[in-house]
Amino acid sequence: MPYREFFQAATNQSGKPVYYTLKDDNVSPLDWWQQLELQWQEAFKAAVLKHANEPNPVELDFLCNLQTIRLVGPTAPFPNLQVELTNLSGIKALTKLEIVIVTHHKIVDIDVLRDLPHLKSLYLFNNSITSLEGIETLTQLERLYVHSNKISSIKPVEQLTNLQEFYINDNSISSLDGLTEKHSDKLLRFFCLPNEQLKQKEIIRAEREFGIICRKGA
Repeated sequence: MPYREFFQAATNQSGKPVYYTLKDDNVSPLDWWQQLELQWQEAFKAAVLKHANEPNPVELDFLCNLQTIRLVGPTAPFPNLQVELTNLSGIKALTKLEIVIVTHHKIVDIDVLRDLPHLKSLYLFNNSITSLEGIETLTQLERLYVHSNKISSIKPVEQLTNLQEFYINDNSISSLDGLTEKHSDKLLRFFCLPNEQLKQKEIIRAEREFGIICRKGA
């Protein structure tokens, strides 16, 4: 929902804002904001609020109810941030998120994503991610773009049988353990090449065993 529409929806007839709280009822939007790392406060101001001031109460409620967020770092073709984020701590409490785009940064760990059960699309390519641990329970996930990272295993996707698109090319995987026959009905776009450590016999095994075509990314 765009900010202007949210402002109208979050204001009662007297013109006073209607306040919301995060998943933890003891944490107000203001408390959440004040606990954020500076890099995340600056990211929200630059990419979402589009100003450098401290957010007002309605803006804080808007941030806490985000369903989509796009934070693209300075090395990307079309960035909306001039700094590179080093973690995902800023979205940990935003449990309404369905689409997360955080690309061209220095993210290493994605464990905080386990707290975002409604995620459907996750774009984290061009980071420094070493493990997919944290996504094991995201069973609504349909799109997972994690190419161009440092990931060595796709085992955490084993239960993510709603995946339709999965990009894991240009990483460090040597095995396709994590794919199952249950993925084959929906996973029609699986890009795992190139991966220097992934042998042809492993690709052939997965294709024969699960009927999932291993494609080459751009």
